[in-house]
Amino acid sequence: MKRSSLFTPWLLNALLMAGVAQFALPASAVVTVVAQYRLGEADGAVTVGAVAASGTQPSVGATTLTAAGTPRYSNAASPAPRPSPLSVQFNGTTDGFRAPGVLSTVTNNFGVEAWVRATSTSGNSQVVYNGNSSTTGWGIFRAGSNWGVLFGGQILATSTSPSVDLNTWTHLALVRDGGTTTLYKNGATLLTTTIAPATPSGAFAIGIASLGPGEFFEGNIDEVRVFTFAPGQFSTADLQTRLSYVDPPMVVPVNSATWLLVGVMLLLIFGAIALRKKPSALQR
Repeated sequence: MKRSSLFTPWLLNALLMAGVAQFALPASAVVTVVAQYRLGEADGAVTVGAVAASGTQPSVGATTLTAAGTPRYSNAASPAPRPSPLSVQFNGTTDGFRAPGVLSTVTNNFGVEAWVRATSTSGNSQVVYNGNSSTTGWGIFRAGSNWGVLFGGQILATSTSPSVDLNTWTHLALVRDGGTTTLYKNGATLLTTTIAPATPSGAFAIGIASLGPGEFFEGNIDEVRVFTFAPGQFSTADLQTRLSYVDPPMVVPVNSATWLLVGVMLLLIFGAIALRKKPSALQR
């Protein structure tokens, strides 16, 4: 009986995959983060249910947000262990966060994104806004049961059919790339427009109108991020659609390729032993 070679095709494939795992590096994002608010994780020792009265700290950037009303730290509807166990809950009547000025004055090649969990579709509300929602700037808006893009004084564009999923975590991103604005819902295009925003001036806000009371959001908001990018360099892979609210990716040890090779060698040894024993068994 002819004994099989130890270097079978499956073994060569395994060795090749081990080599790829050792040297492959993750692609780096091309966006430049202007500011990021994790809404809980960067605020020190916080307690679920506690009022975020002192505002919230950025994990990227230098602008601290001041709280209006009584927004509270929450772990609402966390479906699984995830990188962001906290969010902030807004009551829809008094709550929000504001900065004293805008975070950016760009009008092209920028994005703003957030994870949201709406608990009401009554009236209209801001998710996040940079500027004056009546005259300048840009932000993500909820108009009844529709998500939309608001460019103050320029346009309010909303989805053509109801797009708000109540009590469900949803990732929203407003991206203006090369003169075209796209609103993404969970990484998929919800609407587009070519109308340009006016240069932002005023303030930055989350869950509330940027200037003056009103447009209160009811529900939870988390992981707000404002970013810019070089012309033509944006990709939906740069969005935080998989950062939160799903099981975190499995952590692979740095020396995983070494362990793969050890495992392959052990398989070779046991395979060789089995091949030696098999002819003897056939001769009986």
